[in-house]
Amino acid sequence: MKKNNTYITDDDLDLGELARILWREKILILSISVICGLLGYLYASFKPEEFKTEIKIKSPPSRLFEPYAHVFTNNSNNNNNNNNNNNNNYNYNYNYNYNNNYEGLFNSNFKLNFLSLDNLEIFVEESQDLDTLKKYLKSRNISTQQYFATKFGEVKKMNIIIPNAYFLSFEKEILDGSVFLNKYAEFIKKKNINEFKANIKSIIENRINITENALEIAKLINLENPILTTPNSQNQVVNEPETLFYKGAKVLLQNTIIDKKLLQKLEGDQFDYNPILEKGVTLKINTISSYFFLIGLFIGFFLSCIIIFFKSSFKE
Repeated sequence: MKKNNTYITDDDLDLGELARILWREKILILSISVICGLLGYLYASFKPEEFKTEIKIKSPPSRLFEPYAHVFTNNSNNNNNNNNNNNNNYNYNYNYNYNNNYEGLFNSNFKLNFLSLDNLEIFVEESQDLDTLKKYLKSRNISTQQYFATKFGEVKKMNIIIPNAYFLSFEKEILDGSVFLNKYAEFIKKKNINEFKANIKSIIENRINITENALEIAKLINLENPILTTPNSQNQVVNEPETLFYKGAKVLLQNTIIDKKLLQKLEGDQFDYNPILEKGVTLKINTISSYFFLIGLFIGFFLSCIIIFFKSSFKE
């Protein structure tokens, strides 16, 4: 095969010839590489600075839930009553199968609500001081959920989730991340309290309804006082009926009054507390300009080699 004027002979690469070509074109290679490197440096320099803020959430004090603690308490005796009286049409009881750990229920719901991108979107839409963010999202034609999908979440250290700690990455030109997270925590607190109150209200109203039904039955059979369990002559306990209306009209009426008062208290209860343990502190995420400069140099060198290759091909 005839040796061509570049560096290929018999399908072998002549490294010496290649080196000479690159040396001859060193000005071109250097120029393109430096230009690309500078472009990379300028891109990093003019790129909006990115910041990160973290916030820590705390649980509400136990005293807020104490007036309603019994609402979530299971009545194990009523479970047995269900088994013993499963053919009784008037077997009313207070067993609602709710978790006794009502504080844990509140906190777990708070976490779910806080991490919900749907709630983030609602918060942004309802906020009156996020016009810059809204304009940015509109100009980029992206949704709030798309914007926050990779910028918001739980804090991790060594791939271990830190409980009740959340982060937000942001550009200062678009929003103030610390203020945003602090206000968002308050927004979620209110939402979580409203949901929690609605849950308690539903339970109490259901209990009032059951008690009033049993009260009507007690009145119909003229049962004013409760029937108490008593021992027989052999000192064995006689299994008296434990259906709710056997508590008697007086007791049932009083239970209804207490529950209605509790319902009134619930309506006015704000469950007010500060959900923030540590407010967001803004930290800058360093953008290494030299890193982009080196990437630009590499891209420039690769691009100049392609140009030299095509120049050699045209000469041939």
